[in-house]
Amino acid sequence: MTRAVYALMGTVLYAALLIATAGFESLLLDRDVISEPDAGTLLGPAMAAAALLVVLLALMRSAAVADRAEGRAPESRGTFPAQPADGVGPGRPAPTGTADGPGAGAPRTPAPRLLPPALVTALLVWAAMVVVGAVGYALVRDDGAAAVLFAGRYVLSPFVLGSALWAGLVVLGVAAASRVDPSRGSPRSFD
Repeated sequence: MTRAVYALMGTVLYAALLIATAGFESLLLDRDVISEPDAGTLLGPAMAAAALLVVLLALMRSAAVADRAEGRAPESRGTFPAQPADGVGPGRPAPTGTADGPGAGAPRTPAPRLLPPALVTALLVWAAMVVVGAVGYALVRDDGAAAVLFAGRYVLSPFVLGSALWAGLVVLGVAAASRVDPSRGSPRSFD
């Protein structure tokens, strides 16, 4: 599977976790996720959509960075712009191969780190949800001060913090899982 497929699957996983978390928080805390009665029915889903978009973009970027580090970055050929590269192109390093195959001893580009993108994604999800919620509530109320009050109330909301936590964990897990190379074989067989 390509890393882009992992990114899409991770985004779907994040959507499911987001919905389940919102439902359980509402059930266990015995309150609505967005407790303002005049906020309307679309404010919570708009906040979730913003978080989902941030996670999708973070996972796609992580996939592109990891592919580029390994020399497998997609290139534009013909009408379909995301086809894998056949060989070395301009700006792409040559594949190094395995330790006893072609390219043995050649310097290898270090793999991108896993933790910083996960932390940045969690922070961006938190900020996006607070900003989208505050702007959406200010538009519904037609009052600029409502944006500040909404942001202050939901900056430490379990819905926003839980969403940010799940975003970081999903990006971390998907980035780690997508870097496993099944062609090398596993160190321990489960057959």
